[in-house]
Amino acid sequence: MCDWLRVCVVAAVGLVIAGCDGGYTPKEGVTVKGSILKGGQPLQVPRRDIGLGSVEVQLVPAGSAAGSGSLETAMVAEDGSFEFRGAGRGMSPGKYKVAVYQHDKGMASDALNGAFSNVNTPIEVEIPQDKVGDTHDLGVIDLDTKAKK
Repeated sequence: MCDWLRVCVVAAVGLVIAGCDGGYTPKEGVTVKGSILKGGQPLQVPRRDIGLGSVEVQLVPAGSAAGSGSLETAMVAEDGSFEFRGAGRGMSPGKYKVAVYQHDKGMASDALNGAFSNVNTPIEVEIPQDKVGDTHDLGVIDLDTKAKK
């Protein structure tokens, strides 16, 4: 291959690679952690060890219309704990709705019957600006005390 063609190919590949990142710059954000309980106990699901059952928590920017906006998802551990690191290096500060799904018969099921879905959840939290670059603990969120009356 001639030298000028080699230079052109290398330059073209470099431009393609540079353009593929979409201008992404890692953002500083907040690591968010907490626990989801119901009646003071972690939600129980069968066969969590093989992925048959799971508990999922989502942070949805408050004010997002149902089904729109970006959300972050984390799986809840057996002890009820969860952690969000967000895209890049953390969650953006702001107000979020907390959605919870108890998948006891696979990902399409919800033993909570949509009571805490991203549309119905009464749980809202705020990730403070002063926690950027740090961790914000939401503490214990007990679904029994947060249920709509």
